[in-house]
Amino acid sequence: VGASLFASNIGSGHFIGLSGSGASNGIAVAGFEIGAVYMLMILGWLFVPVYMKAEVFTMPQYLKMRFGGERIRVYLTCLALMLSIFTKISVDLYSGAVFLQQALNWNLYVSVIALILLAAFFTVGGGLTAVIWTDFIQTIIMIISAFILMIISFMKIGGLQQVRILFPYAIANTTLHNTTECGVPNENYFSLIRPFDADLPWFGLIFGSAVVSVWYWSCDQVIVQRTLAAKNLTHARAGCLFAGILKFLPLFLMIFPGMVARILFPDEIGCADPDVCYQVCESRNGCNDIAYPLLVIRLMPNGSIRGLTLACMIAALMSSLTSIFNSSSTIFTIDIWQRFRKNAHDWELMIVGRVFVMILVAISILWIPIIRAAQGSRLFDYIQAVQSFLAPPVAACYLLGVLWKRINEEGAFWGLISGLFVGMVRFIWEYSYTTMPCQLEHLDKRPSIIRFNFLYFSILLFLISAIVTIVVSLLTKPIPDKYISGLTAFDLDNPDRPIEIPTRSGCMYKANTDDNDEEQQPYSSEDHIGKLPTETEQKTLHFFETSDSSGFVFYLKTAFAWICGLEKNMELDEQSTRSYDSTSNRRSISTTTESNISSWHSQCSY
Repeated sequence: VGASLFASNIGSGHFIGLSGSGASNGIAVAGFEIGAVYMLMILGWLFVPVYMKAEVFTMPQYLKMRFGGERIRVYLTCLALMLSIFTKISVDLYSGAVFLQQALNWNLYVSVIALILLAAFFTVGGGLTAVIWTDFIQTIIMIISAFILMIISFMKIGGLQQVRILFPYAIANTTLHNTTECGVPNENYFSLIRPFDADLPWFGLIFGSAVVSVWYWSCDQVIVQRTLAAKNLTHARAGCLFAGILKFLPLFLMIFPGMVARILFPDEIGCADPDVCYQVCESRNGCNDIAYPLLVIRLMPNGSIRGLTLACMIAALMSSLTSIFNSSSTIFTIDIWQRFRKNAHDWELMIVGRVFVMILVAISILWIPIIRAAQGSRLFDYIQAVQSFLAPPVAACYLLGVLWKRINEEGAFWGLISGLFVGMVRFIWEYSYTTMPCQLEHLDKRPSIIRFNFLYFSILLFLISAIVTIVVSLLTKPIPDKYISGLTAFDLDNPDRPIEIPTRSGCMYKANTDDNDEEQQPYSSEDHIGKLPTETEQKTLHFFETSDSSGFVFYLKTAFAWICGLEKNMELDEQSTRSYDSTSNRRSISTTTESNISSWHSQCSY
């Protein structure tokens, strides 16, 4: 369990981002990794017991039991898609492109297109299953390669003590003629405790990063499902402990090697002049993110080890991208598209999912220049900043929901919405301005409020969301205890099982909640069975039906069907045709159901 937690967390973005931040200003970025140790303890001792008591396997499933309703699920769906664009797809594409750019001397965007084509081949060709099987092996090889590279790096400069001695002098030749501090390493480069006005202040690292970490380690499905797969609570907690020990490794495997890279290649990684930086890495804001690729290419032994390391990095990127593509398309088609097209056929969902992935990729590519310029060209700091703008409301929702019974659906929802509004204002405001290189900071016209450290903003946003959640919950009706038995941390000894909260179109539960009342169950008027395809759908299906076995049109249709996952002959569903005969009987049932819905709605408390 612990190894799985660590493998799910570590990716190419960590190798690029942590090494780049280490090369830029020292070990302060390790505060994010070391702080995760405490968050893993919170996961194992606070959240996992609640999830296991509720017998849930997904985070939306827990929220459904805890609050009821559907609008929180829609909110989390939209947030997941936003984070996929800004912190996953674009970051993975950028990380892989940096590796290819340094290894093959390709243009950054040529590298991005090559990665997209490879990922598309895996996804469309059905290679996801193979990628899943090799994912864990790739992670192990990357870690082993990182150990080898760390040892070689320390041997190259004479050990860890030499890193501490030489790093302050790792200055590019073009920097020596300047009178500014641009390109000069931070004076607190070997300290985790930095002043309040630093890029990564100690107060923000302790409390601000903790807010984001609560969301990432305790509320994110990818992480939590690893602990829920444990045999029992003891194994889950032991896994969290072991993962916490492993989280000390990035400091030695990624951050210290990044500092070594700056010592060995100061003119490239430590460049301060925008024109020089552009010649080195095609970015005017700095070249910190090329630290790890340069180490791999220039220090790793020629032949198998270097090639295997690069291959594993790219393969891990393919794994990550294909997983994100599939999960994003599934989330959009199931949670959003089917709300508008409830009777959509499988082929329609397949096409919509593929088109949506193309849109996500296009937006992600357009976002890459902002990533290169953001946070002083430090990828990991950018990831943390975006999460600080979007994740704190979710952390507040889960934390309050687990700790306090009085929190209800109305409070949770409006806490999330208020936090999203404030966070999006800062997010849009932050990246609507062009970030100036260090030497041109005197031309920076951004308002002072935008320069408010993202770690401090994370704390503020968490407090705003928590206050709104508490106030709205106290001003509205509480959820009766029978619906949330055993779903909070202080109610784990309750032997009663919670009753599912009836939900329908935003209705939470009956206004009259006496135990003696008969349970009111929600009704559904959706009638999927017996529905024949519409005229438009029949035309679309007919497009794929051709008796020609040759010619340009045939190959065009075959290629289109393959891309959209429609390789098999698309025929009308015989079951739908057979069940169409019973439509007249079901129509009377539907009418009765609609009248019951009207009666049920009149009893709901909105």
